[in-house]
Amino acid sequence: MHEPDAGSTIEVIHPVSRNTYTLGRRAFLGGTAGALAGATLLSGSAHAVEPGASFFEVVEQRRLCDTRNRPGAPAGYGYQRLGDRWIRVGVTNQPGVPGDAVAAVLSVTAVSVGAGANFVTVFPSGEPMPDTSSQNLSPSDGAVANLVTIKLGSGAVDLTSYVGCDLIVDLIGVYRPTTTAVRAGRLVAFSSAVRTLDTRSGPQPGVGSISRVDLNGLVPADATAVVGTLTAVTAGVAGFVTAYPRGSAVPDTSNLNVGVGETRAVGVITKLGWEGGVSGVDLYNFCGSHLLFDLVGYMTGPSSGPSADGLFVPITPTRMLDTRREKMRVWHASTKQFTLPAPINQRAQAIAMNLTVTSTVDAGFFTLYAAQTPLPNASNLNVTASGQTIANHAICRTSTAGVACYGYGAAHLICDVTGWYTGTPERAVYTPPVNPPPPGGPLPWIVTIPRLGLVHGVYDGDAKRTVDRGNTWHWAGTGLVGQGANSVLFGHRTEAGGPYRNQHLIQPGDELHILTADSRRYTYRMVAEFVTSKFANDILSATRRVGGETVSVVSCSKTNRLPTSLEYRLITTFSLVRWEDLG
Repeated sequence: MHEPDAGSTIEVIHPVSRNTYTLGRRAFLGGTAGALAGATLLSGSAHAVEPGASFFEVVEQRRLCDTRNRPGAPAGYGYQRLGDRWIRVGVTNQPGVPGDAVAAVLSVTAVSVGAGANFVTVFPSGEPMPDTSSQNLSPSDGAVANLVTIKLGSGAVDLTSYVGCDLIVDLIGVYRPTTTAVRAGRLVAFSSAVRTLDTRSGPQPGVGSISRVDLNGLVPADATAVVGTLTAVTAGVAGFVTAYPRGSAVPDTSNLNVGVGETRAVGVITKLGWEGGVSGVDLYNFCGSHLLFDLVGYMTGPSSGPSADGLFVPITPTRMLDTRREKMRVWHASTKQFTLPAPINQRAQAIAMNLTVTSTVDAGFFTLYAAQTPLPNASNLNVTASGQTIANHAICRTSTAGVACYGYGAAHLICDVTGWYTGTPERAVYTPPVNPPPPGGPLPWIVTIPRLGLVHGVYDGDAKRTVDRGNTWHWAGTGLVGQGANSVLFGHRTEAGGPYRNQHLIQPGDELHILTADSRRYTYRMVAEFVTSKFANDILSATRRVGGETVSVVSCSKTNRLPTSLEYRLITTFSLVRWEDLG
């Protein structure tokens, strides 16, 4: 349905944590549609107002900052430069923006200036830079936008970029403090997203067209804002998409930027509009793409009953999950969950966060949900190829066991939390999931045998051609590492450089390492040695004498284990000790 958006990857290092970030081209698919009839709402029970709580208030969408030095900017428009690749943008100093705002919802667009892979961090003004990120760019990206929910520091936010780029900041709304229960501005989230627009059923919209999202009957008529996921599919030209209240004038802002032929998605929070008795959202399409809009939830209006649930408590951006620290990606059909710190673990029913996947292995999708509860029929982020880094804003429900992410695909997960919504977490009803083992490690491999000083490439294909080129051959039909079976490697002892000339010197306990094409490293120790005839049945029978997951190295040999005779084979078998995910 969608073409993959592949590209080379590059690594950059976070300037504070020194964590390595693998960046690549990104493509998004829209969230999975869910039936409205099956949607459930966040709890509406009454609680005492949480210290630091706030309610959402929409403001007129406006551009706060554009570092591209655009002439004729209105008063108050711009930024303060704090240093190289570091700026400060005021929020509450804007006309019509409440001066008591404690957090803001921003659309932040990074425009590449040809400096290569990059990431941008948005954080409260005046606070130390956190070990988090708000969006990523690969060398091939022209512009990337992402929604950011962020605490304010003295009414402003700071933005820093790993390498030089232009930044555009658009204001969507603010959160204002409250010490009492309120009617309007509280979050109500559906358990499953509802697809309310999919233009792929008709002709592709043109550049400059407007698509209308009908939300009648899906949200209350007085809802102050709607929360959703906007996806542009196969853009006709490089451009952008803007979501805004139905029937209003197109604002000078954008929500999503795409390149030619790309597919991208972004979280949106936008004011609900009315025209001709129909409520909804309009989408200005300046990229000529198909459009998807998945409704995630809404912010309550003044006719709702007063409650202290659904209020937002902003926090300094905090990294609560990074599977790279554990050297273990989430693999296909696997789940990774994390607990939330107090008091969030007991008093939050949802969190606002930035979800990033990196070092992707294949196409797939990732779903956030309340840990140890039923997996919803929805997705938060999709990937289309290996080697991608993709980020997207998400609002996720919580449980007494925390938050979980299901991966229908393989990647490292990074979860940066920026705040939480008050209420009662769902009750965890299942035990923690037992994940299946990852698939066998794909070829080519790099085999390392320290005793021999050998670092060698392992390939499949034609055996004679492979070893005559000086490589190691993966014996066809034997196992891949990680499959719990026996893998067999074959190479020359005297020809083509003789990589296994000194195989007879390997001692019990010596290690063998294999690095797979998807960056897994397996460590084995030598446990057995055999000499057999040259016949394949005898060779393979000997490689299977040791149980468990093993690797056997095979080469030509005399009966005394020395090089060499074509009539016999020396077999050295290693048993698995451990494996690490280095992706």
